[in-house]
Amino acid sequence: MTTERERFLPTEQGEQAPNAGRVLALLFAANTFNFYDRAVPAIVAEPVKLEFGLSDLQIGVLAAAFTVVYALCGLPLGRLADHRSRARIMGWGIVAWSLLTAASGAAWNYVSLLLMRVGVGIGEASYAPAANSTIADLYPAGKRARAFGLFQLGLPVGLVLAYFSVGAIAEAFGTWRAPFVLAAIPGLLIAAGFFLVREPRRGASEPASTTTVEATPAPVDRPFRRILAVPTMWFLIVAGIGANLAAYSVNTFTVPLFQRYFGASLTGRRC
Repeated sequence: MTTERERFLPTEQGEQAPNAGRVLALLFAANTFNFYDRAVPAIVAEPVKLEFGLSDLQIGVLAAAFTVVYALCGLPLGRLADHRSRARIMGWGIVAWSLLTAASGAAWNYVSLLLMRVGVGIGEASYAPAANSTIADLYPAGKRARAFGLFQLGLPVGLVLAYFSVGAIAEAFGTWRAPFVLAAIPGLLIAAGFFLVREPRRGASEPASTTTVEATPAPVDRPFRRILAVPTMWFLIVAGIGANLAAYSVNTFTVPLFQRYFGASLTGRRC
């Protein structure tokens, strides 16, 4: 009889895990709502600004605080994913950011909203390192590019879903708080799936000449120093910072721009 563990893990090294596609679909769904949840504050920025009497600087700080915390916390949480169950890290991370997203809808002032968005950043920072590591062990080298591409497709899909639904939800319920609460529901359902996932052994999809199913690859000595010693990595880091600075600036103020200068409502209709 085939056990659950045998159905999930590759039978031989260098092979794709039997149910890798199912796990990848779960990772894609989580990544979709990862970006959906982080887009909600930008879409309802104008009603939030009006209710709390905020300036554009304070709206910008909401986005900046999330981004900085997300980037910094990704390092220790990525290190944790190297040694602990990645499925559980992702599951609890999704639970945390979903509950804090819902709690954002109950914010009573600017500081409370800011602290909750920082918490969302910490929760979401747990996801990417563990997810990428899991995909690397689900798929052999020849199939990873497509798997990572499908996983990253969650970014545009999540943003498109957010921009086409958040405004409508806010208008239907008559409050900017409703999208935060409703956005948490699919996240919690997806999180439950991760607690049922039996993750692959580390290095399980690598060729047998590289590692064995039972053995864990030897740790790299001083990994951060070795990576940062590569000049190209510094160009990638600077490019990534610049690209994200521009992207988050545009995402944060696109909806307010259309509302202020073109008289658009949250659903895109002219007021």
